[in-house]
Amino acid sequence: MKKSPDPAAALLERVRRTRAFVRDRFSPDRLNGCRPADVRRVLVIDSASRCGSSFLHYLLSRHLDVLSLNGEGSVFERLHGVGVARSADDSDFLPDDGTLPSAVPAAIAEDVLLDAGAPGPAADGFRRDHYLADCVQRLTLQYAESDFDAERARAVCDRALGAAGAPGAPFEAAEYWRRALRGLRELPLPADPARYDLRGSDPTADFPEAGNVLPPSFSEFALEDPPFVVPRPRALPRPRELGSKTLLLKSSSDCYRMWLVRRLFPNAEFRFVVLTRNPAAAISGLADGWLSDGFYSQNVGRFAPLDISGYSRADRPWTRTWWNFDLPPGWAGLRGGALEDVCAHQWASANEHILRDSARGVVDDALRVRYESFLEAASLSRELGRIFEFAGLDPARALDRGAAPVMSVTPPAPQKWRKRRDALAPRVAGARVAELARELGYDPSRWEEWA
Repeated sequence: MKKSPDPAAALLERVRRTRAFVRDRFSPDRLNGCRPADVRRVLVIDSASRCGSSFLHYLLSRHLDVLSLNGEGSVFERLHGVGVARSADDSDFLPDDGTLPSAVPAAIAEDVLLDAGAPGPAADGFRRDHYLADCVQRLTLQYAESDFDAERARAVCDRALGAAGAPGAPFEAAEYWRRALRGLRELPLPADPARYDLRGSDPTADFPEAGNVLPPSFSEFALEDPPFVVPRPRALPRPRELGSKTLLLKSSSDCYRMWLVRRLFPNAEFRFVVLTRNPAAAISGLADGWLSDGFYSQNVGRFAPLDISGYSRADRPWTRTWWNFDLPPGWAGLRGGALEDVCAHQWASANEHILRDSARGVVDDALRVRYESFLEAASLSRELGRIFEFAGLDPARALDRGAAPVMSVTPPAPQKWRKRRDALAPRVAGARVAELARELGYDPSRWEEWA
């Protein structure tokens, strides 16, 4: 019997071809001669979803010796078929069993590097050709289902960019992107500012909780999960300079395949910031995300329709098909239960895998950091200093340290989770969550005092 074609595989192949065309046509020297084998230092934020990893990534990316991505690295893993669910038995977990083709890690690593770069003072300007190509590359990830004309998209971005990018000229990425989105709708693309983190800092703090009233901008398949990121001008150094830079990576779903992350850059020294958050706050944060207009990750409706109490609604059909955040092993068994149980499972499963990787030595050179230390400016500054020292980064080369990184996002309020106090109580008291909380240094018997 002839095997039916895999629509996801065909879509991914088309996106990869488009990205190769954009690279070769518009920025063939974007990598500056660098290759994954040239990367010598990698810093990974290893964390469950909604534990502050986006915020920390933003702060660390503002260091002149840090190379960061526009968003999460897992989008490039998915681009090459890793973490794409095709059945109720699939999840984000990928065993290191030798079945992954050897060419895949190298392909992922090149895409990661193609998106990477270091920040620079705005007065220095930026390579316009590289930035425009980066913008079109980002659109291929955000609108993977739309087979749009890459050359027309670049022309739209070029017009929106206008005189920005000239040496000495101020540049506001969010304002430029708003202009670009207006033109992109004429391609047509389902481009809408409401889908974006236009402030460009912490999506979990910036994306409005409008009550899950906006369906996803895609129907069957997502590469980048909303809220979409706004690409920012960055550049790679020369290969001989790359060894002194630190490549920063963060993707919550990577806790299920950290062995693969380590394999992307075979000559690099890896260090890990293991970021934790108390389960009451993290589970509540996950629930907030599920009920917002973003964080859609996988369409599971074809093989495992959702009927999650508190999320799935007949008048919002996408809530019966779209899973949010990472897809942990065992997820399908909870698709008919309560939202808080799904979120508790996501928090617990991710942290179990992080602890398991630590015990096995996959996550070896690690610094443990608590999200709760970010809630006040003084403690946040101390933690950043500790992380810079651990990563071998000179604090003096951090842009705006103590000003923009600390104050540019709305500080999360302690105990925001109390609005779900009654729903959280039995989940926190459950044996699995309580035992994990204890292992992570949170006393379950004093859970009502957690920040």
